[in-house]
Amino acid sequence: MPLRTTLLFVLIWLGSLPLSVRAQPGRIEQDLSTQDWKLWLDPKARWIEDRLLVPPVDVRTLPQPQPTGGWAALNTGDTKTVHLPATVEQYYWGQNGNAFGLSGNYLGVSWFSTKLPVAAGLRGKRLTLQFESVRFRAEIFINQKLVGYDLVNSTPFEVDITDFVQYGQDNDLAIRITDPNGNFDWRDSQNFMWGSYRTIPTHGFGGITGGVRLRATEPVFIHDVFVKNQPDPRKIEVEVTADNRSGQPAAGTLLLQIQERKTGGKTVFSQRYPLSELPTGLTVKAVSVTVPEAQLWSVDNPNLYVLTATWQGSDERTDSYAQRFGFRWFEIRDVAGHDRQFFLNGRRIVLRTSISWGFWPVNGIAPSNALARKQVETAKALGLNMLNFHRTIGQTNVLDYADELGLLYFEEPGGNSYPVDKFNPTDLLGRRQTDFYFATRTEKVLRMIRRDRNHPSLVIYNFHNERGAPPQDQDRQQMLAAHALDNSRLLTYNSSNGDPTLKPNPRFKLHLLPYSNEFHDYGWFDQHHAGGPGTYHDNLYTNPTSYLRYTDHQDEIIYYGEEGAIGTPPRLELIRNEILKTGRDQGWETASYLQWYDAYDQFLTNTPGFRAAFPTVDALTKAMGNVAYYYQGRTIENIRLNNTTDGYAVNGWESMMLENHSGIVDNYRNPKGDVELIAHYNRPLYVAVKLNRKVLGVGDTTTVDLFIVNEANLKGKLTLLVKATDEKGAVVFSRKLPVRVSGGTTYGELLKAGLKVVPRTAGYTHVTAELLSGGKTVATGNDSMLALRLNTAGIPAQGMVADTSGVLGKYLKSVGVAGFREFKSGRPEGKYLLVGAFNPQQTGNPLVTEILEWVNEGNTLIVVGNIDKWATHLGRKEVVDYRGLKELGTSWYGGNYFVKSHPLFEGLPQNCVFNWEYQCFATYNRSRLGLRLFNGETVVGCVSDHKKEVYSALSIVPHGRGRIILSALDMAACLKEVAVGKRAEGDGENEAMKTFNTSQKNKANLVGQQLLLNMLRFANKAE
Repeated sequence: MPLRTTLLFVLIWLGSLPLSVRAQPGRIEQDLSTQDWKLWLDPKARWIEDRLLVPPVDVRTLPQPQPTGGWAALNTGDTKTVHLPATVEQYYWGQNGNAFGLSGNYLGVSWFSTKLPVAAGLRGKRLTLQFESVRFRAEIFINQKLVGYDLVNSTPFEVDITDFVQYGQDNDLAIRITDPNGNFDWRDSQNFMWGSYRTIPTHGFGGITGGVRLRATEPVFIHDVFVKNQPDPRKIEVEVTADNRSGQPAAGTLLLQIQERKTGGKTVFSQRYPLSELPTGLTVKAVSVTVPEAQLWSVDNPNLYVLTATWQGSDERTDSYAQRFGFRWFEIRDVAGHDRQFFLNGRRIVLRTSISWGFWPVNGIAPSNALARKQVETAKALGLNMLNFHRTIGQTNVLDYADELGLLYFEEPGGNSYPVDKFNPTDLLGRRQTDFYFATRTEKVLRMIRRDRNHPSLVIYNFHNERGAPPQDQDRQQMLAAHALDNSRLLTYNSSNGDPTLKPNPRFKLHLLPYSNEFHDYGWFDQHHAGGPGTYHDNLYTNPTSYLRYTDHQDEIIYYGEEGAIGTPPRLELIRNEILKTGRDQGWETASYLQWYDAYDQFLTNTPGFRAAFPTVDALTKAMGNVAYYYQGRTIENIRLNNTTDGYAVNGWESMMLENHSGIVDNYRNPKGDVELIAHYNRPLYVAVKLNRKVLGVGDTTTVDLFIVNEANLKGKLTLLVKATDEKGAVVFSRKLPVRVSGGTTYGELLKAGLKVVPRTAGYTHVTAELLSGGKTVATGNDSMLALRLNTAGIPAQGMVADTSGVLGKYLKSVGVAGFREFKSGRPEGKYLLVGAFNPQQTGNPLVTEILEWVNEGNTLIVVGNIDKWATHLGRKEVVDYRGLKELGTSWYGGNYFVKSHPLFEGLPQNCVFNWEYQCFATYNRSRLGLRLFNGETVVGCVSDHKKEVYSALSIVPHGRGRIILSALDMAACLKEVAVGKRAEGDGENEAMKTFNTSQKNKANLVGQQLLLNMLRFANKAE
């Protein structure tokens, strides 16, 4: 278990002591979280019209609410025994009878109650309850009397209970929680109303979301310790805040000691400071400390130390406070006077991170220690060096493990925005709303900073995400107030989805640098390209100065704060196994995951051919995750070889039940794909092999450019060996080239451009690169291409095409398939009827058409256009069991195709999920549909967002002695000479989609063209 920032020098578990125990010197603390609590819902309680208060609050002036039905209700009726942290949604999701979607959320009052033993020997000490966090409002009762109140949710606070407890006996402790609202998605800019009050938006889980402890201290005690890092990383400033509650000045000494945190760690600093007169109230003592032999904290070497501050009064009473920290310094430097870059401990660092929305399994909002550790370990396994608390405040145990294991963090308080135009300062209600809102949001930010400022992993504070308005006076005041608490870190106003351009702009670029109160509106360039393209495609790299995220803008930090959302399913089988191991009856999303898994498993079981391709549900979901992983890996590679970009954030980290399926881990923090697909491109040293065409025809040319990604300071004259081989190992290209590598802060560098490689055979051609120094391989890299040779052999000599657009016929003639006639009506002739932009026609008997009679005699109807109309038509004819279509989600929701082995895919990749090889179908700017078909043979399946169903994208339905092929794949886009289809959902800024050319000149369309030819060939094969 990680060492808490509030770790005490003296720790006594009061629960194991007799109530008559004699007073102990120093600080005593008892963890109440692990003991039994009762959770009881109070849906009849009144709360909507309550007056809301910002700390400090005098509870003597407040009403004393009781449980509906009296205090006895807390131990009767429908209660749950829980341990903290716990939320109502964890135990009562759907208690209203509707668990679907968001409907199962509980709004209103709940009560958490337990027994609080207080030893007689604690009399004379100051007793407080220490809350890590609650949501939303907490009213604290001791022996049925209100003693505390707080609604700055998700932050720590304390309640002084010294004058309210009964010593030498058990006390009744009850916490009344009010959950008025909340979100279950990414939005933190949509404010919620509580009666007439506008509240800070947060995730909609109600409960005690952190630990609760009883703390006993002497009248003079250490209130807080802040270990502030300095530009000299082995130098720190220690700020010790002492609290004198004795009622008179005190005298004594302050002892500061620093020890290595590891077992048996040595003491590296010890010094006493006499304090002859410590006044009442809070006093801050600042001390500068230098430890020349200190081992620095970094991502690769997370060395930690513990500073212990001990007060020893002249009355011999003592108090100790231990604070963990790391010696390190994170900063921005101007390299060569024109290139701003991040540095950690004097060494350049390019940030590679992902945005986490702060959702977790089971209770929804608070991770267990095991999950917190898993989050950090998974990020490091992927090769990331940072994660973001995005649009929500972070959790301390996550930061604890980031400190211990070596991972940087970027933190936002969440909900810090406000609708400027909603407040009318001349209106009484408007003034009350404004005062309450701004006071609450500022208190939340300041609590967050006090809580987290000692974590060496935390390097950047950001106060808004995609704020739509320029900073107001209140924003600047808030930033300065935060900087006054911790001016050792970079603080930014906004992470933006707009166009910052290259000019000064406070909305997009306002920031404060460490140890400076000067506002800057230039030097910080943060831009979002949130939506993704669906899969990696060829237009994402063209040449060394034209590719996704290329930039030559150096005099600002270039940070891409949200990049490339591609939605894929969670690891449903792993989640199911975890749920079955721990119990089905807990968790706000448990039932949903079990149903989701069952839908996929039933499809694999009941649909012939797919178990061979995907033996388990996990094999299927992991293969889908690889689509996003490959895209993110290649895009991370782009920003690294550029050597100008300073940070890149994957959109996003965890997926949850309802949306944000673009997370690269699921809510249980399982990596959704093969970690090596991203880790490969996060290595400190390798050769980046970039092909401007990955899908092309045999005999076509791809251009190969080679870069070095070099964070290992490799430098000097080297030799580059480049080789291309086909699937049989035959060498089709080989070059040995002299190159020069710069090293230093040049982390990405072009080695050689413009090599031409021509695949000679159909299938995969693999390009490898080795960088040699003195004959020894020091770095490697690779990439692959898929070459196709269009096969028109075996296509029936006679057939018909029904397509008013003319696209199908024009294409077939262009590849030498000319033995078809145009179909307009009546009975088809030949072996196939290929349907594109052509509506079905009704003739004769309502259950019979001439087309179906023709199919019945052994022919093939192939529908590749107007699919909904044809499926509906055939459904009315009782030929297909069709129950509508599903438009596959894009970006944050996502949808994926997958194919089994089948003759329709002869010469194409089979038994796989559609990845870059199938970019002609899988990209988000193509028409992406799934059919709800319940008969026939599914050849291509597809899924969409969190729907618990598998659809068909291509099926074969037998009819009599013939067959009907129904394809929802966007075949027309593979054939047209002009761009078609829609832009990715919510992705207006995605230039990758703007440049994805859906014309015949795009060789990736050969895959769709070959599939069309295979369909015609299939018509010539006997059933």
